[in-house]
Amino acid sequence: MDENRQDNLEEINGSGPGDSFNDVSFEDSLFIDFEALLRSDDLEAIADKILSGALAETDFMKKDFLDKFLDFIYFKVQTGYLDIISMAYPSRRMTDKELEKKVIEIVNEHLYPEIVLRILKYFTRQIHDPDSNLYIANLITSEKIITSIFETYRLFRKDIFIRDPDKRSLNVKRIQQFSSRSDNRLSSPLDAAARLKYILEFLALKYNLQHLYTPEDLLLLHPEASGGE
Repeated sequence: MDENRQDNLEEINGSGPGDSFNDVSFEDSLFIDFEALLRSDDLEAIADKILSGALAETDFMKKDFLDKFLDFIYFKVQTGYLDIISMAYPSRRMTDKELEKKVIEIVNEHLYPEIVLRILKYFTRQIHDPDSNLYIANLITSEKIITSIFETYRLFRKDIFIRDPDKRSLNVKRIQQFSSRSDNRLSSPLDAAARLKYILEFLALKYNLQHLYTPEDLLLLHPEASGGE
């Protein structure tokens, strides 16, 4: 493994003071110009604007501004260049390095903790193309966010052994923000745990995370997961 990739998480983020902005509005808008928003160097103000838009959305079944921000990030990474630290974990990076630097700081610092549930929802909903979850995972540097992913993985791993199919899929549906009456096949805890396990393995390749979890902690047949109803 390339030792240069064992970066300290604290050294990745960074920003500087810059001009404020007042000309980007989210009110009554189906299209959000995140490109214009991110021209500012005031990252805290950008985060406040995104969060205020997210709080204004009262229908949890609809995408709020945090969800749309993740969609924007995904698009910018998807159209970037390949970044493969292992053939088993292909990812991509943004071509605009300055934009990527801003996004990393906003996601990991200024939008925490509100961004956590949206990231988990994004990861667990990626049923048909789970490999592309690494596009977002590649931007995660916060140990708090990584810990949340790991704890959610542990929750899903326990749910695998619940016998009742409705109870078994309930926690996954909550994270996905699906109706409890939705098709259980879309919310399998085994599938969801496998997707999160893949992300956690990828992050462990990038960073030294032994103090958060070990390869043994990621085993699907871990002793703590043996219970069930």
